[in-house]
Amino acid sequence: MPFELRVTPGEFLARVRGWGRDDFASTTEALRRIGEDPRLAPGMPVLMDVRELDYLATPPEVAAFASDSASQGLFAGHRVALLVRRGTQFGVAKSFAEKSGRTGARTEVFAEPELALAWLQSVE
Repeated sequence: MPFELRVTPGEFLARVRGWGRDDFASTTEALRRIGEDPRLAPGMPVLMDVRELDYLATPPEVAAFASDSASQGLFAGHRVALLVRRGTQFGVAKSFAEKSGRTGARTEVFAEPELALAWLQSVE
C-alpha cells in the first residue's frame, strides 16, 4: 500500500506518508490500518504528507472518508495536519477537513510543511 506510518522515539508526532497511485478501497484500508497501529499513541498529533499521492477522491468518496468509522481512529483521535499540493488536491483535502470536522475530527490542510508543523505544535 502506498501509505506508511513512521513514529520516531522522542518526536512529539507521528508521520504518515502517502505516495503513488491508489484508489478508494486501498486508501480506506491503509487509513484503518494506520489508525489501529499500536505505535500511534492516543492523542498523538499526525503530520500526513500526501503531496506525492496521485489519487484524488471523488466527492462521494470524500464524504465516505469523512464519515467512515474505519478511518476515524486516525482522524477523530488525533490532530491531523494534511500536507498537500496546491490546486485540486488542496481543494479536495479542504472539503474532507470540513466534512470530517462535523464528526469531531481536528484536521487542517496545509501546502507548507512549516505551517503544518507549527499548527501541530500549538496548544489548543
